[in-house]
Amino acid sequence: MEKEKKKVKISKATMARYPIYLKALRKMQHQGKETFLSSELYEATGIQDTTIRRDFTYLSSDENLGRRGKGYDVKHLIDIFNEVLGLGLDEPIILIGLGNLGSAILKYNRWHYTVGQIVCGFDKDPNKEGERYGVKMYNIDELENRFPEGCSIAILAISEDVQETVDRLMDLGIRGIVDFTHEHFTVRPGVEVQTVDVVVAIQELVIKMHVNDENKD
Repeated sequence: MEKEKKKVKISKATMARYPIYLKALRKMQHQGKETFLSSELYEATGIQDTTIRRDFTYLSSDENLGRRGKGYDVKHLIDIFNEVLGLGLDEPIILIGLGNLGSAILKYNRWHYTVGQIVCGFDKDPNKEGERYGVKMYNIDELENRFPEGCSIAILAISEDVQETVDRLMDLGIRGIVDFTHEHFTVRPGVEVQTVDVVVAIQELVIKMHVNDENKD
């Protein structure tokens, strides 16, 4: 009887690099490139080719993904990354909150080669209903009626009724929230929250700069 192959656990650091590779590969595909070398992916991502090759070894236990002198197949790697990460180019995303921040996010709804796009937005202000940058805007009271089929990701850019809104989103099937609210809220098991905090990002940047300065001494 053939032994069952042991599934290798992928580290968080490696998993964090996979979306970076995927974005670069989708850009290559958009440009018409069919194959690539790890050195070319290094130029596109800044990640060392030795690290890239090591990260790729976790993607398949029964096939050699690259061929010496010819490199890797762009489409095949994209398909594998999509499967590993559970991503698709047509992922529908909704935006909650059309204030200054929400409007800026909406204006930047051009995430080429990533996971999808904002398909509609909601706000409590009736003056913001209609269409902006080609995206339909609705009153938050219409959330349940206008919720797009198959949507599992919401961007939250509001400052009021946060927990109530989160509860409504989870009832509709939202499983991932990008949080710009700076408000505390709770989610149910199985729902992931990615908090975006510019202040924390600046603090982390300053710490890294200090570490660099200390290493120079």
